[in-house]
Amino acid sequence: MLRTTIPFAAFLLFGPLLAAQVDSRAAEIEAARTRKAQALQPDTPTKLERNLVYIKDKKILERITSGVAGFRLKLGGLVNGSGFALGPEYLRRDLGGGRVVVRSAAQGSFKGYQKYDFQFSVPDFARNRAFLDLYAVHRNYPGINYYGPGPDSGKGSRSNFRLEDTEYTGTVGLKPFSRLHLGVSLGYLQVNVGPGTDSRYISAEKIFTPAVTPGIDQQTDFLRPGGFIQFDYRDNPGGPRSGGNYFAQYNHYYDQTLALHDFGRLDLEVQQYIPFFNKRRVIALRAKSALTFEKHDQQMPFYLQPVLGGSDDLRGFRPFRFYDDNLIVVNAEYRWEVFSGLDMALFGDAGKVFARQAQWNFRDLEGSVGVGLRFNVRNNVFLRLDVGFSHEGFQVWVKFNPIFGGGPTGFAGTQSIF
Repeated sequence: MLRTTIPFAAFLLFGPLLAAQVDSRAAEIEAARTRKAQALQPDTPTKLERNLVYIKDKKILERITSGVAGFRLKLGGLVNGSGFALGPEYLRRDLGGGRVVVRSAAQGSFKGYQKYDFQFSVPDFARNRAFLDLYAVHRNYPGINYYGPGPDSGKGSRSNFRLEDTEYTGTVGLKPFSRLHLGVSLGYLQVNVGPGTDSRYISAEKIFTPAVTPGIDQQTDFLRPGGFIQFDYRDNPGGPRSGGNYFAQYNHYYDQTLALHDFGRLDLEVQQYIPFFNKRRVIALRAKSALTFEKHDQQMPFYLQPVLGGSDDLRGFRPFRFYDDNLIVVNAEYRWEVFSGLDMALFGDAGKVFARQAQWNFRDLEGSVGVGLRFNVRNNVFLRLDVGFSHEGFQVWVKFNPIFGGGPTGFAGTQSIF
């Protein structure tokens, strides 16, 4: 009985004192929190954040791209490695009651690269079941990189050459179902290759012979008939967040003057966009392959070979790092919206070039990873900044177009690198 009364008596004696101490400590903690809250300073945005907000609030990108009476400033659009390019562009989508599109542009870069093109399109006629596209382009690129043929070309064997070409392409097709395009095209391509003008590197013809690099000594003109099929259900081709784009195209190149370089080329591409969180986050996937077919006594000229390396495929490698008769490449991006008008991206690329179709597999791929920014105007990608890393170093890309191309060569003014 004595053991139970003593603790109880102690509680009666010291309990109020302990409770007072607890209340005092709680009040002290709350007072400290109040003082800390009053002393907090607002977050100071970084210079980059302030600039991005300024661009968004002042609608800088919208003002640049809107134009006046069809005339506007066109940024970018030249070959990888050309440097910053710009020039005037004339674009009208309202001609013929909105049934005709006319576009023309002249661009140059600070490195002396030039491009002039003209496009006339009738996207919908015959009750919206047919389309027509006429396209002409002249390009003068004075310093295209060349490292030699094959996947084992050395990083240190960099050279350069001048590529000057003119192409005329007409495309006509049908749209039997919504988003399905079937088309045929006919093109004529004139090519001239000369010594490169980049004094930092040797000109390609001084170290590569015609036996190793067909077409390095003399060039030809090509007649190029072809056909394609495309199913495109992307929600917005200029900045897709859902849907897919699949196409296959075959072109045959007929050597018109030398009778040395007849070949066929098959291009296959699959793009898929997987959205979640109300399309504020997107997984973008692309797989692409180019296969060429030569006659037994013909050789494919190096300036028309499939190429890997640059801002659109292996972003951790220099432009035109790998040349060969065939290629395969896969790309994956995870994009998320930072705020309206700006997305960030994490990406990975893998691919290779190879000489024979029997080597079509996913072994011995070159790879790169990186991070990027995507600036959007009216839901279209206006500017992207990518930094890619590979075992050969890193590359920084500033481009004025989405990462993946829109469709087959020769249709709606799209064109391959060569």
